[in-house]
Amino acid sequence: MYLITNQLRKFIINYNLENLEEILDPKIFKRINRSYILNISAIQDVVVYSNSRLKISLHIKWEPEIIVSREKVGDFKEWFDGLH
Repeated sequence: MYLITNQLRKFIINYNLENLEEILDPKIFKRINRSYILNISAIQDVVVYSNSRLKISLHIKWEPEIIVSREKVGDFKEWFDGLH
């Protein structure tokens, strides 16, 4: 598992996503699918994507696409809208 900063620095961490969700501040960090937990400050834009999902653009160049899973869209919108 890796933690990647806004400066694209990469760190190996010994946590799984479930552990990180418990540790990180839920006002700042959000799990958006099986693979990613994002910091609100890393998000540049959110657009509607196919099948009731959302696509996230980051302030940094990142591949592959980051998609909010259908199961997490409602929770993500509430979190994101509440912080903006």
